Amino acid sequence: MKPFLMMACLACCAAGARSQNNVPVISGLSATVDTAQKKVTVSFDLADAENDSVEVSLAVSDNNGTTYFVNAAAVTGDVGFPVFPRNGRQIVWDYTAVTGNSGSYRIRVVADDRHHVPIQDMVDRVDSLRLIQDMHIVEGVRNATNGAAHLAEVKDTIFGRFTNLGLETRYQNFQYGSYQAQNIIGKKQGRTDEATVYIVDGHFDSVNGPGADDNGSAVIGVLEAARILSAYEFKKTIRFIGFDLEELGLLGSREYVNNGIAAQESVAGVLNFEMIGYYSQRKNSQVFPTGFNLLFPAAYAAVFSDTFRGNFITNVANTNSSLLKQKFDQCAAAYVPALRVISLEAPGNSEIAQDMRRSDHAPFWDKGYRALMLTDGAEYRNHNYHTSRDVSDSLSFGFIQNVVKATVATLAELAEPIHADMKTTDVQLPNVSLLGVQEYGKGRIDVSPNPGNESIRVGWTGTDYREITVTDMKGRLVYKSAIPPSANQHLLLTETYANGTYVVKLRGGRSELTQKIVVGH
Repeated sequence: MKPFLMMACLACCAAGARSQNNVPVISGLSATVDTAQKKVTVSFDLADAENDSVEVSLAVSDNNGTTYFVNAAAVTGDVGFPVFPRNGRQIVWDYTAVTGNSGSYRIRVVADDRHHVPIQDMVDRVDSLRLIQDMHIVEGVRNATNGAAHLAEVKDTIFGRFTNLGLETRYQNFQYGSYQAQNIIGKKQGRTDEATVYIVDGHFDSVNGPGADDNGSAVIGVLEAARILSAYEFKKTIRFIGFDLEELGLLGSREYVNNGIAAQESVAGVLNFEMIGYYSQRKNSQVFPTGFNLLFPAAYAAVFSDTFRGNFITNVANTNSSLLKQKFDQCAAAYVPALRVISLEAPGNSEIAQDMRRSDHAPFWDKGYRALMLTDGAEYRNHNYHTSRDVSDSLSFGFIQNVVKATVATLAELAEPIHADMKTTDVQLPNVSLLGVQEYGKGRIDVSPNPGNESIRVGWTGTDYREITVTDMKGRLVYKSAIPPSANQHLLLTETYANGTYVVKLRGGRSELTQKIVVGH
């Protein structure tokens, strides 16, 4: 951001904070069903304090609001831009082509007046005193062997905080020996493009020390980012994650990457906190692993020029994450100029520089997702690493505050804040098509169980089919496979599917069978 733009942004912060309360207002939202026409009419009143024209969108959920689908061709009336504020607005949803079963559907209407939402205002809300208070809660041994009680307390704190902030909060459970491991996930749902997801994360387990920097600093950073960003609305989804069992081999993040990402989601970027609290202005307080100067000469030269002071955050990317690295650097410079950032880009997935893979970003890299590790350098700066001396008194909370500020700015720009109101209403639809068995011409398709959880068997009779596909309710391809000759059944492994309705389609020659399935975990 150029200096004059930065000044303008600062000047509008106060006005922006006030206008955040003057979002358009949706009231009286209701829906009526016309079974003969197979249409739902959504009625509402729309007001705006400045009487601005508004952009209105409608989406529908078949799983109580966990995910929404949109079929723009099936929606008419007072949608799109511009829609002018007045009472008696109506949207008509033709549900013929997009529903597959009777039951309750949640309808969401979003009204956005397209006002600028000042990101600097979000950045300025990051509070070092809250970070200190949260560290008092988190600091202490947090592992199942020697600190099980405190580990449970910290997990409860993270889950409770996410829940109280209004995030859609859940555990992702997985077993490690006799220990019930749990990733803790809070979701700030995007309002117009929820399938695009950005993540900020940090692991909450520690070794046998108090783990203030490793990785209590990350936990309090994630909690503070969640506190601020949860108060705003965004086009895209932001997910806040506390990972378990990082210290035993990145087990929590591996579990999430392998089994926690829904088929219809697109993880567009991950910001991973790995020790963000140790700061030093002493000369020669920053050292590097052998060969660092050869692999990353620009980063080494930047630290050399400042006599190896440990007064910066390291922004570590791989080749695939180069644009995300640049975005963080730009946001830090624009919104938090006091934060010094040294960035580096490891070739490939950093196979030749294993020190750059020592945290929860690495499993994302290995699966092709863009991710950054934001770190103070661990033992290459903080000599208290993995000892009883890793206590909060050794940390700089002003430094943590600045790292969180840069992260909030980056996530906000990527997720795109909107100045909007959102309301929902539930509607009961009649049976549109039966679940379970469908017959079309000479063919017959049978799916069971339906609804299903971890797997659903698809069986059929009739023409030999050569291909099976699964699409979500937005028409996006979730699964595709060839069918061997003479086969008459296929097992769908649905454990990674998000809860909701999907369409199974069998193709063979000129024949085609379709069936809707429901996944519910």
